[in-house]
Parts: sequence; structure tokens; C-alpha cells
Amino acid sequence: MTAERRTLTVESPTVAEEIAAITPKDLFAELHRGVLGQDRALRFVAVAIYKHTTGKVSGNILLIGNSGTGKTTVMNNIQRVYDTIPAYRAFRAVTILNANLLVESERTEFRPDRMFTAVEQRARTLLGERPTAAELKEAMERGTVCVDEIDKMSTVVAGKPNPIGVVLQQGLLTLMEGEKVPYRTHVWEGEREREATIEIDTGRMMFVCGGAFEGLYDQVLNRVSRPGSGERVKSEAVKTADGGVRIESRFQLADFLKMKDMFEYGMVPQFMARFDKVVVMNDLGPAVLKEILLNSYDSPFRRSQRYFESLGIDLELDDLAAGLIAEQAAKENRTGARALRDVFSEIVNPVEFDPWGPEGVERPPDGGRATLRIDAARVRDYFR
Repeated sequence: MTAERRTLTVESPTVAEEIAAITPKDLFAELHRGVLGQDRALRFVAVAIYKHTTGKVSGNILLIGNSGTGKTTVMNNIQRVYDTIPAYRAFRAVTILNANLLVESERTEFRPDRMFTAVEQRARTLLGERPTAAELKEAMERGTVCVDEIDKMSTVVAGKPNPIGVVLQQGLLTLMEGEKVPYRTHVWEGEREREATIEIDTGRMMFVCGGAFEGLYDQVLNRVSRPGSGERVKSEAVKTADGGVRIESRFQLADFLKMKDMFEYGMVPQFMARFDKVVVMNDLGPAVLKEILLNSYDSPFRRSQRYFESLGIDLELDDLAAGLIAEQAAKENRTGARALRDVFSEIVNPVEFDPWGPEGVERPPDGGRATLRIDAARVRDYFR
């Protein structure tokens, strides 16, 4: 057994001290490098990671948010945090999977083995080719399981009972409560590989579930809008990219969501009770979308910039142009940051297709690098 492998199973005082020294504020700062516009959600996720890595009480999280608000991005960045912080090496068995993979639909059967298989594959990449039973058990029990599209497994679909949703929620809540589950696999003893059953204590795992819960938005809005509800959607002054001001009434689910809404949607009360926190992701307004467009490494602008760089062209985006693109994308409030890609790609596609054409740039006479600037006039031409 190598020294590196031992750190995954028997933590030295030095490693334990390093982990304890990483505060939720530190984790928030690291997560914020990859997730913009969701500070409130990231604070809860940071605390959940801290609880998990220091062996405190469970920090299971449920993320609710429209498509494009960053649920999957948060999950990917949890994995990135574990992968980039050396002290967290033992916690790198992270898996992200779709909720429907955990149910055998034909037999309406919960399949935890599929989850364990995914976690095991990640654990084996950490342990090397010949893990012992104890090493594999320890690495898997420190895993983080991210389950996406959990909303698709409601117990009620189109007003009718959904047995698959019942099975999934009941199965997951059992694991999240802390179940010792026998899992059949292959391990090594000395120079010999053998079949073995290891007992996985799921109470040591962290669970992060997420879903768009699209019908939930309309459900809660209808409740709030009902005469006599005593609640109303807030209005606020919004400054436009051009410097103007307009009054908008924008429904924010986080302002009105109650646990009874989740039960009415079709989530089992016992299942909901297993989450340390239910976090509603922010809808992304123009200011945040502009920040994402300009600063996120994976934004459509940054990707296009890298494309033009390979052609010897420097792509620039004016501040006002970025604001106008963000405002247009914000109108598609159910697709969030994904709308940036649609809007920006339409604007930049003609010059990506023919960089040296009439709408592109001229080749510098000295053979140096050319500059293509997307300004407000180009953006406005597209919107006309």
C-alpha cells in the first residue's frame, strides 16, 4: 500500500487539520470562481461541503431553479473544488447522475446499485488498480452524489399518481437517512483479486439534488395572485443598458415558496425532511447575465474569443453591447444563462462564418493581428 493511498483511509493529523482550516468562507470564494449570480445558494453549498468534509452533521442540499440558473454548474464546481484542493483528495469520489437512472421503470424498482457503481468508478480512479475492500469502502463513503432532474420524479404527474416517483423518493430518503447497504464488487487481497461484499454507510455521503420544478413556479404564482392571498409580486425600478429606467414586476419563487407548495407539487414530506436546506436559485437578471457574458470562462463570448484567437483575430465586446445582449437574454427568464448563448451566437455567427468578409475585419497590411469589435450598433442592428 502506498503512502498516498493511506491518506485516503487513515487521515493523518496534518491532513485533518488542513481540512478543518478550510472555512465555509474559503469554500464560497472558490465556488464563486465558477458560479456567478448565485451567492446565496453558494453560501449554503459551502457550509454543506464544510460539514461533509469535517464529519459534522449531514449537509444535504436541494437546489430549485429554472433551466440555465446554474444547478448543474454548481454540481460541477463542487467536483472542481474537491479536485483542486489537495486536502480534499479523499473526497473526490463525486458523481453526477440523472434521477431516472436510479429507477428500473419496467419493474418500478429503486436501483441504488447504479449510484454505487458510479461512485465506485470515481473512487477507483483515486485508489489505483488494486484497492483493498477497506480502501474502497472508505473512498465511497466519503463520496458526494449529485442527482439532477429530481423534479421529474414527482409522486404526481398530470394530476395522476406516479409510482416511479414514489419509489425514487422513498429509496433516496432511506439512503440519505443513513443506511448500511451491502454492495458486491471486486477487491484485492495481496496479489489476488476476489469478489467481495462491502457494507457502505450512506450516512457519511453528501447528497445534492437539483431540478427545474417548472410547474412549481406557476403553481406558487397562482396561489400568490389569488384574491385574498395577502401576498403580491414586488415591483422594482430597473436601469437599462442605455441609461433609462423602467418599472418591472418580476415573480421570484424564493420570496413566496412554502414547504406545503413542495408537498402539493408531489414531493414526499419525509424526503424533503432529509435536506439540510432547500435553496431556490436566483433568476438571472441583466446585470448578472452581463457579468457572466464578460467574465465567465465558459461564456459564449469567451468561447468565441478563443475561436478568433486561433485565427489571429482579437475579439472585443463593448460594455454597452454586452449590456444590450444581457437585456435581451433576460427576457427569456425560463432559460437563464443559456439565452446568452442563443443571442450572442446569432450576433457573432456572420463573422465567425466569414471573418474577413464585409461584416468582419480587414487583414492588417503588416500581417499582424486584427481586432474585431462588437459594438452597440452591431447589436442593435440584430435586434431590429
